[in-house]
Order: sequence, then C-alpha cells, then structure tokens
Amino acid sequence: MTRCKSFCFLLVVWVVSLVQLHSNNVPSASSYNPSETLMIRMRDGTFLPTDIYLPPDLSKKYPVILIRNPSGRQSEPWITFADLAKAGFIVAFQDTRSALDTEGKTMPYFSDGWGEQKDGFDAVEALAKYRFSNGKVGTAGYSAPGITQLMLAPTAPPSLCAQHIGVAASNLYEHAIYPGGCLQKNQVEGWLGMYAKHPSMMDVLQEEPLYNNFWQNFNTIEVADKVSVPALMYGGWYDTFLQGTIDAFIARQERGAEGAKGTQKLIIGPWTHTWPRNTRLGEFDIPATGKSPPWDISPLAWFNHHLKGHSSPIENVPPVTYYVMGPFDGSSSKGNIWKTAPAWPVPAQLTHFYLADGGRLLKSEAPDTLIKQTYTIDPSNPVPTLGGPNLFLEAGPKDQTSIEAREDVLTYTTAPLAEDTEITGRLQAKIYFQRPTHNADIIVRLSDVYPDGKSILIHDGVYHYSAKQPGICYNDITPQLAQIDLWSTSIVIAQGHRIRVSISGSNYPRYEKTSLPPTTHIGATKKYSLTFLTGGDFASHIILPLVD
Repeated sequence: MTRCKSFCFLLVVWVVSLVQLHSNNVPSASSYNPSETLMIRMRDGTFLPTDIYLPPDLSKKYPVILIRNPSGRQSEPWITFADLAKAGFIVAFQDTRSALDTEGKTMPYFSDGWGEQKDGFDAVEALAKYRFSNGKVGTAGYSAPGITQLMLAPTAPPSLCAQHIGVAASNLYEHAIYPGGCLQKNQVEGWLGMYAKHPSMMDVLQEEPLYNNFWQNFNTIEVADKVSVPALMYGGWYDTFLQGTIDAFIARQERGAEGAKGTQKLIIGPWTHTWPRNTRLGEFDIPATGKSPPWDISPLAWFNHHLKGHSSPIENVPPVTYYVMGPFDGSSSKGNIWKTAPAWPVPAQLTHFYLADGGRLLKSEAPDTLIKQTYTIDPSNPVPTLGGPNLFLEAGPKDQTSIEAREDVLTYTTAPLAEDTEITGRLQAKIYFQRPTHNADIIVRLSDVYPDGKSILIHDGVYHYSAKQPGICYNDITPQLAQIDLWSTSIVIAQGHRIRVSISGSNYPRYEKTSLPPTTHIGATKKYSLTFLTGGDFASHIILPLVD
C-alpha cells in the first residue's frame, strides 16, 4: 500500500508539471467562466466535478468535446479548448480522481482506463445523456490529457466517436519513466523538485525498475484491439513522448477494432513537446516550412468532420504526414519538406553502419578483425545531456562536439557523404560489450556532422545493465549484446555532411548515472571500466533506415 501511494504521488506531481510546460502565452483560467458545473457520478459512487461550456444558441442539441485533466479542470492552457463552444460544441472539462486528491493517494490514470473503475467510460456516457447533448462525444487534449484519452479508448464507450490526441505517452514505463530500462532522472526528479518533496520516492522507483504487472496497467499498446474510434495523433521528432505517439498510431491503425483499424491519422513535425507555443528547436528555430503542417489538424477541423459530419480535407489525406528534417542551418538539401505515407514505417532499406578502428563508421562493411576498446567511466563526472527529446531540459538538436572531445566518449564517423541521404524510421544499435562487475549504462547518440565540424544530435538511446535483470551473472567476461532503441526520426543528411555514432556510459541528468539507488551510492563514486567490441563475430553497428 505504501508503494502504491508513493507511485500515486509521483504521477500526480508529473501531470501537474506538464501543465506548467504548456502555460506560456495563453489566457488565464479566470478568462473562462463555465455555464455550469456538473457532479458526474462514477460507477463506485465517486462524483467528479465537470465544468460545462455551452454554445450561445441553446435552441438545439450539440456534440460534446470532453477534456479529462489529471491537473484540474481549469488548468492552463487546456482551458482554451473552451473556445470550441463558440463553434457549436458543448465543451466539458473534468477533474480526474487525482486532481481531487492533491496529496497523491489516488493513482493518476489508474481509474481512467480499463480496470475496476472506468471513469473515462462513465464520463463519456453521462455526457452523451446531458440535456443539451445530441449523444455524440469526442475527447481532446495533449500531454497529460492526451494520456487520459489513450487510457479511456480501450474501454470503448458506445457514445465515443473520435479523439484528438497530442504528444502523449501510450506506455508510461517505456515512454516516460524507464526508457531502455533506465530511470529518466531529470524528468522524474523534476516533477518532485519543482512541486513537492517525498523522501522515499526514489527508493520506491528503484523497487519497480522492471516492466511488470503494475506497469501493465498503463500500457495502452497491449489493449489497442479494444479501441473502436478514429483519432488524430500528433507528435514531434524531439518530443519526449515521440515513440509513444508513433506506437499508439501503429497499434490502433493495425490492430484496432472496427471503427479504429485503418481510421487513425498520424502527424509528426520538427517539434519539441511544447510546440506550437515554443518554436525553438535546440540551437535553432523550427524551419519555416515546418512550423505548421500542410493542412488544418486543429480539434475544430477534426471534430467538425467526425462529430458534425462536415466535409474536411483531413479525411482525404493519407494516414501519415511527416516532416523530413534537413540541415538546421538552412543550407541546401532534399530535406525540410513534408511527406505523406499510407502507413508507418515507410519503406526503407535497413542499412548497417559498423564501428571500426580509427573511429571509422563503415556502411555495410563489417571489419574482419576483432577490436576491443576500453574506457573509464567516472560517475562523479558524467557526460552531460545536450539536447534531445527532453521535457524540462532544453530539447532539440544541439552540438555534441564538447562532449565528443571527452576521453570517456567514443566516436565513429563516416566519410563525407557523396549525396543527400534520407534516414526515416526506427533507429537501432547493436553494441557488444563485456560485462562490468556492477550496474552500468550504455548510451548511443546519432548525430549529423556539418562541414564546419558541428555534430548536431539527431537522437539517442540507452541500454541499462542491472543486477535486477533476469539472467545477469556478474564477473562474466563473455561478450554480451546490448540492443539499443534510439526511437525514430526522419532527416536528410546533406551531401558533404557525415554521420556519427558516439558511445558513452552516461547522459546526465537526463538519465540516472549508473542507475544505482541514490540511498546506497554503491559504486556511485567509484570509477570503473567498460569494454566494447567490434569486428569479427562481434561487429557492433547501428541500423539506419535509408530511403531512396
């Protein structure tokens, strides 16, 4: 019970923090006054406050747009969805149970999904019977309210017609807290440090480092076959929940029930988690061509079509719209354009780039000779985080040359490319290593090396090596394989640029250094060595999806 309460507290703080990230340049909540507040009864007798915003003309009935917010029904900037009432929708903002319990004794999202309580289902069906409702309900929201939508959808309320979901994690374990099995230190501690203190929180997290039955309650991918409605989902190549958006789209598009399968829309732009309020992209501005999609993906356009039956261009576009990035400095390439596709991933040639001696990265050519490279990792001097898909830290493409100059970072670089090269799809690295005697992490970064020497980050991934993993045996020098997921991207590496892979033992403070329990500090300040292998039977490499 204590552990459950602590997890509740963690997730409460998390969703409150997501509110702050999206609160720039929007009207204050006091600008919006609801027409009335309903107390909607859930199946166990709990009542959830729900603010209702009505259209000016009440001579007829209207469809409902529901926003369920773990941070409260008047949280900024989601309250601006109330403007949809002026366009002929009933807009309903509902407190989830966690919003009612600021001490965190109620699990955020737990009662919103397919468990014993089905608050999302009950809210949809109650609003379908509201006196001004025509019985059709859609759900909207991004970030935390996007997650509540993903949790709600597998319960399949009969009155739910469509969803509009932005930048949301569809599997909290993989997409938000433990990607690659490694604790996202800054993202998790940021929730705690900004809003509250809880002395045992990190201990609790360390007690649940592996995907298990607990985390299964927050994995919407596994129940995608229960979803029966269309959804428009959008994300950004540098969003902290990027892969969650992609995975949710694929699962529902391919395995959804009737009404969902084949009806999903995916839009991915050159954006961070805070687009469109923030148009910065790491060290650069979002390219002019990428600041907005080529067609209207607004909730108004989506719900006019799905809740009112209006014709809309979005119904005729292919299921996938994605932005192919290019050089961020504005130099010429075949990138920085929008493309469409009938499915994701798009057709690509999975091409191996092998790590070789002399810091070389060889395309489709594995070295014959086995080479070992060892470097020392000092947890008291970790490799710092520079850009990437972050939440609180600066997100986006940033120059990595300052960390690549460190002795504890190995780099492997191609020769200058003879032509523009498009990489679109999932990025995977396979790195052979010899086991250390305690916990360790392997960080792989992929970057675009410009002619002036700047090494601009595309994406990174982590592999966590832990004693808690099944089958781990210490003091074993047999080479092991680390399979590292760098998530997805779409970018053109321009002619004359180079592709670089770097390997390190830390990416701090994005990830916990060595992922050791902070309360014990076992080995946390001790230097240790990590040996990587490449060539021969242990040809470490990265797999890039190259598009003609």
